[in-house]
Order: sequence, then C-alpha cells, then structure tokens
Amino acid sequence: MKLQKFEFEGKRGRYDCLTSDVVYDSSYDAHSMDLYDFCCESLKDLRLARIETWPERYSSDVNYCETRTSFTDNSLYALALNCRMLQMIDLSFIGCDADWPSEIGFTQEGFLVLIQSCPIRVLMLNNANFFDDEGMKALSSSPHLEALELILCHAVTDAGMRFIAHTPCLSNLTLRMCHNVTDVGVAEQEHAHKLESLVIESCGKVSLQAAQCVAKSVQYSSKCSNALMKKIGLGGY
Repeated sequence: MKLQKFEFEGKRGRYDCLTSDVVYDSSYDAHSMDLYDFCCESLKDLRLARIETWPERYSSDVNYCETRTSFTDNSLYALALNCRMLQMIDLSFIGCDADWPSEIGFTQEGFLVLIQSCPIRVLMLNNANFFDDEGMKALSSSPHLEALELILCHAVTDAGMRFIAHTPCLSNLTLRMCHNVTDVGVAEQEHAHKLESLVIESCGKVSLQAAQCVAKSVQYSSKCSNALMKKIGLGGY
C-alpha cells in the first residue's frame, strides 16, 4: 500500500451525550485484538482528531475508570513496527479528565515507543493527559523533531520545558492552555537559541515579556480564541 496520509476526525461535539444519538468510537470492541492495526510502510502523516472518550465502567473503591477507546499500546506498537516512515502525528482528544488514570486507551510508554521508532518531524498533542515531563525528556532526544504543539497538556511543567530546549532540530514551538508552564520554562528556550517561532495562547503563567525574548517570530495571546475553543471541543460545531 502506498498510502502516505491517514486521517480520522470525529464530527460531533462534546455535548452530544445530552442526546440519544451518542457517537462512540465506532470500532470499539473490548474483545477485539486487531483494531487500528496499521501496516503501511509509506505512511508519513497520521491524524486522529476529536476522539470522544466515554466511560465504559467505573470502580468507585479505587477511583479508576476503564479504557474508553480501542486505540491502545498495541496499536502504537503496530505503527512503530509497520510505519517506519511516519513523520507527522496529530492526536486530539475531547472530554478527557486532566487527572490520571487516563480514559485514553494507551500509555505514555507505548506512545514513546512510536516516537522513538519513527523520524517524527511534527508532533501535535491536544488534551493528551498521558503526556508529562518524562515524555518531554524523551522528546528531547528526537533527532528529527522540528515542530511541537501542546494543547491542554496539564502534566507538562517548566521541568519539561527545560528538557525540550535540548531537542536538536526543534524550531517551532506552540503552547496553548498549558497552565503549568511559566516564564521560567519559556526562558529555557531563550538559552537554547534555537526557536524560529513561538506561539503562546491562553497560558496563564506565561507573560508577553518572557515570550518576546525567546524566538525570532512570536505570537502571544492571553485569551482563548474561537479557533482554540473549537480545537478543544467547546465550540465551532
């Protein structure tokens, strides 16, 4: 197969659960072993957007929620093994709680296996509550990573920003609603002298003054735009 780009995007909004026409992950089957089993050596661009997560079962005694999507670590391992030319990954989730355990069906460990197995140039993570500073540390050794966009990644802090400053080829960084990143973390990028562009949007602990010193091109907004609201599943449907 010569497929180079695969894109899946849910079309319904977060609050469709208020109706009787709820759309779950259409391929979800807890007993299936081969869902999302990719095998495409030419695949370069993978986009999975607006993946709705809904509770399958709760256990109140241990504060645990079972996996809600069928895209698991095994799916990531299949990608890592069979799609070695993958260069762009865009993962976007809707309705995920910021706290661990995650409703997302895979772990950071599985995700990093994929990142370390492929020549990823562009990585976009939206509401990825499995991703934290240890993930940023792993990304810092990615030899091909040029652009990183993080949206609502609450587990990423200034420590993670310190790691990412050492990424060899990173030149474009975008942070949207990453509320645990501060001026201190942004200043780490200035010390590296690598960034061509920096985008900061609605990151409450990052000031314009700190952002202005970091890259040749800087876009800064303290407010949440309509486009960002749409990205996080709160508008624009």
